[in-house]
Amino acid sequence: MKARSKMTGATRRGPFVAVGLALGGLPFLVGLSGLVSSCAATDDGDTDVPIAPAPLPEAGATDGASEAGVDGGCDASDPACVTKPISCDEAAWCPVATNVSSGYPLTAVWGSSKTDVWAAGSGGTVIHWDGAAWKATPPDPALTNTFRVVTGSGAGDVWVAAATDVIFRSDGFKNGTAAWTRVPSAAPPEGAAAPIYAGISGGGDPTFGGQPFLLESFSWGNRIAKKPGAGPIAWETAEGSATVNGMWAASADDVWLVGDNSLESFGGLPWQRAWTAHGTRVGDELVWTPVESQANVVLRAVWGSAASDVWAVGDNGTVRHVGAGGAEWSVVGAPTRENLRGIWGSAANDVWAVGELGTILHWDGATWKESVAAFPVNRRRPHLYGVWGSGPKDVWIVGDGIALRFTGGAK
Repeated sequence: MKARSKMTGATRRGPFVAVGLALGGLPFLVGLSGLVSSCAATDDGDTDVPIAPAPLPEAGATDGASEAGVDGGCDASDPACVTKPISCDEAAWCPVATNVSSGYPLTAVWGSSKTDVWAAGSGGTVIHWDGAAWKATPPDPALTNTFRVVTGSGAGDVWVAAATDVIFRSDGFKNGTAAWTRVPSAAPPEGAAAPIYAGISGGGDPTFGGQPFLLESFSWGNRIAKKPGAGPIAWETAEGSATVNGMWAASADDVWLVGDNSLESFGGLPWQRAWTAHGTRVGDELVWTPVESQANVVLRAVWGSAASDVWAVGDNGTVRHVGAGGAEWSVVGAPTRENLRGIWGSAANDVWAVGELGTILHWDGATWKESVAAFPVNRRRPHLYGVWGSGPKDVWIVGDGIALRFTGGAK
């Protein structure tokens, strides 16, 4: 693979590396600054989203909309406790039964249409919405890994990932089920499998990112990409030091990464908690440029309606926006201080962000406003991790023991 080091628009504060990988069948280069921020031997070693000590989901199990919760309820004096019932007629978001134990958080959601939606989470959970109901479609009932990514290029090309050695592909939901194939490990022989937190797919060639894993002595990687072309699945690794929490691509020529590169114990940079990198094509390569985020908290997710309209969210209610040119993120106020975990939108004036303790925010093109959900009463508001929709009137949010649906009512 070709390698190239080039940085523009930022001060270089550490070694910069670039390696080739693929997105949408096109090669591109990835480069990052700094040294490794974190590593993990296995997916179970990560505690970013806890794996609840609950039994595996069983057929007929209820979701968080009707159970008291893993802890049996909450103290009414706790401001995070839901004490006032809100009906689905009053709220913009309504819980939908998933038949997944409330002990298992759902951490990611993606789909190709309103009748083809996938959600994944802890305990090896993967479920599918066919327009009428959620149905369990576990890749391997014996696995208890937390799938943090579900993505695809269409109804016939779906991927879920927990770690660099736990990745599955399916050709979609057919005849009432989904057939999953476990693909070869993406971890190099010298390295340990590390958790995957983010993924994008285009043209059938997915790219995943997460905690750095060992490539060889003093060399770390934090992204993997399926090699383009027919034949058995094979992977290319990309060197990088930061933990990649979010990825979004306007096209194969324009890609954004967000994450954290601050852990000094691994040679990271303490000031680089809110790390972002923008890849743009120069000739036949993507050249990566660090972009000032004007934040000092970890960024968790990134999404855009176009290359000239990109959003990032993170801890402490942090919201950032970048327009055409991408030289610097601008600070955008939000009505929360909860950690934000996911973002998605249908247009520049219709963007949703979700986060901890039931936080749901909506951007209407001018301001961010809170949105109301009909959460189960006598339970703490659940942490929410993922959001995706087929359009402005069909949007899903997933989180701790719950799936919420927006169907076009009051935002």
